[in-house]
Amino acid sequence: MDGQGTPKPPEADDASRLSDPRRLASLATTNLMDSPHEEVFDRAVRLATQLTGRPVGLLSLIDGQRQFFKAQIGLPDHAAEARETPLTHSFCQHVVTEDAPLIVKDAREDPLVRDNLAIDDLGVVAYLGVPVHGPDGETLGSFCVIDGSPHEWSAADLKTLEDLSAMIETDLKLRDTVAQRYLLIGEMNHRLKNIFTLIGGMIRQSAREASDPREMAEQITGRVQALNAAHSLVLPDGGTRGHEGGEVALDDLADTVLAPYPGAQKIVRGGKVMLGPKAAVAFALSLHELATNAAKYGAFSDSLGRVELDWDVAEDKLSLTWREELPHAMAVTANDAGFGSRLLQLNVEAQLRGTLHRDITPQGVHVSLAVPIEALVD
Repeated sequence: MDGQGTPKPPEADDASRLSDPRRLASLATTNLMDSPHEEVFDRAVRLATQLTGRPVGLLSLIDGQRQFFKAQIGLPDHAAEARETPLTHSFCQHVVTEDAPLIVKDAREDPLVRDNLAIDDLGVVAYLGVPVHGPDGETLGSFCVIDGSPHEWSAADLKTLEDLSAMIETDLKLRDTVAQRYLLIGEMNHRLKNIFTLIGGMIRQSAREASDPREMAEQITGRVQALNAAHSLVLPDGGTRGHEGGEVALDDLADTVLAPYPGAQKIVRGGKVMLGPKAAVAFALSLHELATNAAKYGAFSDSLGRVELDWDVAEDKLSLTWREELPHAMAVTANDAGFGSRLLQLNVEAQLRGTLHRDITPQGVHVSLAVPIEALVD
């Protein structure tokens, strides 16, 4: 505490870890902050207090400013009703910053937490907490038990909390898997509709261009085969079979995904960038959504259209730009709030941990994204 009797601010390194964008994004993805009580978490807290014999148990989730009690038992009435405290009253923040258990026998004598306001305001004296991780490994909060008197924690107490925390993490992974499955089902339905629309457009365009039935059949066959090649890249298995080490070059990926879209000038340029399986799927899906949208509304719907795709790597990120140009205004304005746009945003921001900027103009769509280099190897 400072000379005025107010709590000291958190150390700079601790504050930066608590406010790390990747960790906060992982926490946000769980949708647990400020959510109602759930029996699965309440049950874990009850078990923790019963097995350790301590009166207070918490599942505490930490963002950059506060701790939220997703589950709790034994807190004073005002804290139990609020279900949160500022970090001035949080022991759990130290579990997050260190990503390690915190064992406190007597907080009043512990130099790490002796100035914490939870001692006087919440009666926290003895504390034992272990990390709770999200499906991606980021530390979301602490699973802990508390006593209002000094207590010597045993190895069995620590193992109990670690086992219960592992059960919570398993539940979070299952939730994430179910959410991804629902997303995949929706994405596949969306893609099937787009594929049928695109094949119909290919047939019509080939009928206009071909001079005889045989030529038309050859054009349709070639375009459908190219579409199939692109589709294989965005299947859930990553579409990376046959590539040594499970990697795909971004230029090869772009060429394959864009091959089924004739009728416009295509310019693809960028250095050699290798993508791991997860990143390859995300980029293939993103480029496919942009190309499909261009076929419906933009540059790929007109023989005079133009698409430029380029990227470069600078410092610690890959920057990619998609630019469409039409010689006239689009007949139909592209939808910036549909499933395809949400999927594009999810691929870039959630899967690739990047940023996305999208502008829709009468002449086409301009998209720019930036992705950390470390996300490309996943």
